[in-house]
Amino acid sequence: MINQTHKSGISKWDLEFAILRWWIMSHLSYNYQRMQAGGFASMMAPLLKKLYPNNPEAVKEGLKRHMMFFNTEPRWGSVIHGIVIALEEQKALGKDIDEAAIVDLKSSLMGPLAGIGDTISGGLYKPCILGICLGWSAAGSIMGPIVFAIAMLGYDILITHLAIRKGYKMGTTAVTAILEGGMFKKVTTFFSIMGLFVLGIMVCKFITIDISWTPVIGDKAVAVKDLFDKIVPKALPLIVTIASWRALMHGIKVVYVLLALFIFALIGGALGVIS
Repeated sequence: MINQTHKSGISKWDLEFAILRWWIMSHLSYNYQRMQAGGFASMMAPLLKKLYPNNPEAVKEGLKRHMMFFNTEPRWGSVIHGIVIALEEQKALGKDIDEAAIVDLKSSLMGPLAGIGDTISGGLYKPCILGICLGWSAAGSIMGPIVFAIAMLGYDILITHLAIRKGYKMGTTAVTAILEGGMFKKVTTFFSIMGLFVLGIMVCKFITIDISWTPVIGDKAVAVKDLFDKIVPKALPLIVTIASWRALMHGIKVVYVLLALFIFALIGGALGVIS
């Protein structure tokens, strides 16, 4: 039974420290039995102690709820954490909130938000930053690893902070706002466009095909590579990239595409056509 003598809620600093604990603990206790549950419970423990200062049994029950299996993308998925904190606060203050509802909410939201987070973080943001920083690193610049570390660290902290605060402020309507309010579409569109720019830069920088064949027309040797570059700069790397992409889109396995490129380079080099 909830201790009704305690009416204090969660302060701004309580929430800030909870955000910091989750950012640090999200994967420190990661395991195949409960996944991120240990990190979630570690985040909630001080909050539960504040909400139930004279009721250790309520704290224990709360920790048991949050030690159940939980796994999501730890940055965008932390909207769930904000919602749960808000629900736990209202429950402690006497509102009619069922324990099972909190557990069910976590279970039902962790999958969809993992899909959103993995798409943005792993599929869009990280490849874009890597594409930029790998170019600097390949050129021998120390800025490559430094910028990558700062960009990833700043991204993790910022998204975790905003997501938990948004979830806490909006409660269960936060997920609806993300899914139906257009924010997810705007973010994915932005990173998709950015990714296309980075892909174009990587094609020009890292894919090189030199045609060593120089036919003689009349009394003049013609450099085929220079001729192609005058028509469309970096045309040959673009052709190879588009051909590989089309092959993948038609269901050809990556291994076969790589094997075809290897054979093309081997035969072309043996004949002295490309180098």
